[in-house]
Amino acid sequence: MSELNSEDIKKALVDNKARLGQLLVLALIVGAIWLVERCTDSGTTAQTEQTPAVPTSADILGLLKEETDLVTTEVKISKLAIYDTSKSERFRFTDISTWKYGDRKCIIPVEITVKYGYNLKELSVNDVKVSDDSTSVYVMLPKPKVIDSGYNLYYDRKQVVAISTGLRSSIGHETEEELRKKAYDQVIKNNDDIKRHVEGDIERNAVLLVENMVKSLGFKDVTVVTKNK
Repeated sequence: MSELNSEDIKKALVDNKARLGQLLVLALIVGAIWLVERCTDSGTTAQTEQTPAVPTSADILGLLKEETDLVTTEVKISKLAIYDTSKSERFRFTDISTWKYGDRKCIIPVEITVKYGYNLKELSVNDVKVSDDSTSVYVMLPKPKVIDSGYNLYYDRKQVVAISTGLRSSIGHETEEELRKKAYDQVIKNNDDIKRHVEGDIERNAVLLVENMVKSLGFKDVTVVTKNK
């Protein structure tokens, strides 16, 4: 009986060693597969992290619209506001309000500023295009316009020339402001003439600014044009 048990035990040990060997080989195979998959996933993740997504037309449009009003050119104009009653008031015997002895004259310098540029809020999805290979960008800007304008609030009163003759009193501060406002309105009324003289600068500066904005997203080939005047 003891010999049979011994043989059985030996046989069982042999069988167990065989099974352990098989399990070890299987464990090594599974571990190798897991390691390969882990390395592959890590490589894919690293590659994904190293290759950022290329900005779309919507991304570029959103960036440009953040600027809203893009000022590209500023023009400063010096103008003299002139007031001369001898040229505007006419004596009429039937109108007692014209019975004035003497004249009033005044010259006031006015500094007017006009800023030209583009309202980028006017851009639409059709104005920004990315090439099929995502290497170049085309941007069509809207028509240029006056973004802001105004005249100096403060001025040196020593530069104001005022003359009153006869019994006429000098003009007051309110009249001076009316003169300055009229001078400003005249300049803005002739805005088209002013813009024609600087429209080349307006467009060149806009192209440079927008190109730099789009290139900040990683694009190297950027074309910027403006719509017909």
